[in-house]
Amino acid sequence: TAVTIAVIDTGVDFGHLDLAYKIVPGYDFVNNDSNPQDDNGHGTHVAGIAAASSNNGTGISGVSWGARIMPVKVLNAGGGGSYANVAQGIIWATDNGAQIINLSLGGGAFSATLQNAVDYAYGQGVTIIASSGNSGSNFVLYPARFPHVIAVGATDSSDTRAWLSNYGPELDLVAPGISIYSTTIGGYGYKSGTSMSAPFVAGL
Repeated sequence: TAVTIAVIDTGVDFGHLDLAYKIVPGYDFVNNDSNPQDDNGHGTHVAGIAAASSNNGTGISGVSWGARIMPVKVLNAGGGGSYANVAQGIIWATDNGAQIINLSLGGGAFSATLQNAVDYAYGQGVTIIASSGNSGSNFVLYPARFPHVIAVGATDSSDTRAWLSNYGPELDLVAPGISIYSTTIGGYGYKSGTSMSAPFVAGL
C-alpha cells in the first residue's frame, strides 16, 4: 500500500467495486478539476490490470493488488488528448507522490514539452512505463520512445509478438496484450492493445 501507480489516461471509475478502495486523489486536466472520473473506459481497464483488489469475492486481481491507484485524466471521452495535457499529468503525478506512472497512450511526433516532463519525473526517481503503439510497425511511439521510459509491447496467447504491437530498438519489454479481461465502467470486459500490456509492467 506504500506504492502509488499513477494511471495517466481517461480517468478511472471511482465507483467500481474492484477499484474504489484503491484510489487516491487525482486530477482531471481535460476539464480542469479534481474529479478524474472515467467517461471512456480505457483508463479503468488499465487500472484494473495494474492494481485491482484481490480476495474481495468479485472480478479480477490486479498484478499489484496492494498498490494504490492515482487517476490522472488527460484523455477525453473519445480517447483523444494533447501532449501538453499528458505532460501536465506527468508533472502533477510526480509532485503528488506517485512512484510509478503508467502511460497507455502515445503519438508519432516528437514533443520537447513531453520529453521535459518525462525527464523531470525520472529525475525525481519515478519509474515511467508506456505502451509502444498498436499499428504493428517498426516505430515505438512517444513517450515510450524516450530513453527514460520503459517501452512495452504486446504478446499474444502463443507468447509471440502480437500482430498489432509496434516494435523497434527502443522496446524494453513485452507483456500480454490480446483479449485481456479487466475492469470497465461498472463492470468487466476484454480489450486488446499495448495499452493493456503496459499496466502489467507497471503493476509488477
